[in-house]
Amino acid sequence: MSAVDEVDVIVVGAGLAGLAATAFLAQQGIRVLAVDRHPGTSVHPKARLVNVRSMELYRTLGIEPEVRSAGEANSGFENAGTLAGEWGTWIAPPADEVEAAGLSPTVPYSCDQQRLEPILLRRAEELGAEVRFRTTAALTDITAGQVTAVLRGDDGEERFVRARFLVAADGARSGIRARLGIALRGEDIKGESVSVVFRADLAPALRGREVNAIMCRDAGAFLFARGNEDDRSWQLGTYLRPGWAALEPGELDDRLAEVIRAATGLPHLRPVMEDTARWTAGAYVAGRFRAGPVFLVGDAIHVMPPYGGFGGNTGVQDAHNLAWKIAAVCRGDAGETLLDTYEPERRPIAELTVAQALLRSRKKPGQAPPPEQIDAVALALGFRYGHDGGAPVEDPARPSGRPGTRMPHVRLDDGRSTLDLLDPTRFSLVGRSTEPVVRDLAARLGELRELVDAVPVAAVPVDPGVIDPAHRERWDAVWDPGALLVRPDGVIAARIRTRSEMREALLSCLGRRARGQAVGGSEKTANRAGSPNTTLRATRSP
Repeated sequence: MSAVDEVDVIVVGAGLAGLAATAFLAQQGIRVLAVDRHPGTSVHPKARLVNVRSMELYRTLGIEPEVRSAGEANSGFENAGTLAGEWGTWIAPPADEVEAAGLSPTVPYSCDQQRLEPILLRRAEELGAEVRFRTTAALTDITAGQVTAVLRGDDGEERFVRARFLVAADGARSGIRARLGIALRGEDIKGESVSVVFRADLAPALRGREVNAIMCRDAGAFLFARGNEDDRSWQLGTYLRPGWAALEPGELDDRLAEVIRAATGLPHLRPVMEDTARWTAGAYVAGRFRAGPVFLVGDAIHVMPPYGGFGGNTGVQDAHNLAWKIAAVCRGDAGETLLDTYEPERRPIAELTVAQALLRSRKKPGQAPPPEQIDAVALALGFRYGHDGGAPVEDPARPSGRPGTRMPHVRLDDGRSTLDLLDPTRFSLVGRSTEPVVRDLAARLGELRELVDAVPVAAVPVDPGVIDPAHRERWDAVWDPGALLVRPDGVIAARIRTRSEMREALLSCLGRRARGQAVGGSEKTANRAGSPNTTLRATRSP
């Protein structure tokens, strides 16, 4: 074997979930290398809806403005005979519900995957990650404490890399998952679909109206707006007709052009085809999410129908849940047992989301939602980790503040959110500035750090006077009594009233077994994000 390079984490797959994982890991200060066999980021708009939780995560990465610039507001889903005909609303814009209830500092958005991936790639590299395209990865050795892979570029060059962990984000046909012998469980969805991205002047059919997505019944097809008003393209999705599978690419384009004309209601339209893709759908969840130091995220562990736009968002949120845990173990802040929480936390969410996507795929346009259908915003923001057999989601408009739920958004009078006060690289203790434990932490942070073996914690005292009056009821309901200890991923770890509760909660969350001792943690790195005594403080604006 030639010389072996070493990193903390190898990410296999640089699609949406893989690039998100790479960026989240790099944000934590982890040495991460991502590889992908493709020549670059996606060229086909596989996903478009960025749900509100994913937008919050992109906000923590500092790329929310870029995502907004690359996309446009989501305008819901229409239903009609043709694009030129009269429309009826099928699915209302999800942003309306989020804004009306004041659930988040951001809203769901529409940004095509082939526009979003380059944004994530740039941010990951800015944060120090290395990303190599035209490169395959083959596992050569897996032990309890590390994994070795051989990377092969399309020029034939080989490079051996050893890492503490590997994240497999290599898609629904994951080679890593197959190599590990992990099976998918679920059901096929009959039939094959085809989609084509095209450009055409659809103004005569739109007649000044705006549409994000529309079911065109006369053509048995969906039309999706792509890009934004400054650079508009369109995508048609439909089922693969009998005989189409044997057609040459040019012949298939001719058939698809006929369907485009039928869907738009413009019989003389001459669309310019840009990219075509065929695909099948299914509803599956992997039998395991982990094998030793190898973790699976995204489509590698869950495959679902496209209805609801859940797939890509669920993968991004898998990556976010996992990244801080891997980083904590690599730094020595946490014991290996912290990583055992990944599958128990994400599996119920994956299984529920796949089931909800499957349920939506069986609903006809105009049909009322069945009783078992869960609101998409509740799925995005109301998740509950460690729900002990109860419902894995709660109403995000009435947050409980219980451990395992997302810390809720409360608007401050300077326009910021309580979510903006969190540090994504450390634990945060958020509470009233008058709360004794919060004051004590802020004043004696150095002493507490000694008690918990230098785990970085940010004190976030909030003056109740800066709470927006419209959000005061939510603040009082969630933050009284005590303060909330919040994980780096924005999930509540515990409600804290005393310093001893704080210490015990941190040690428990991080998998510690004794005072100041880590279980299975590696030697700490000296490089931590931010000053150890940084205190984030919300104060009244002048």
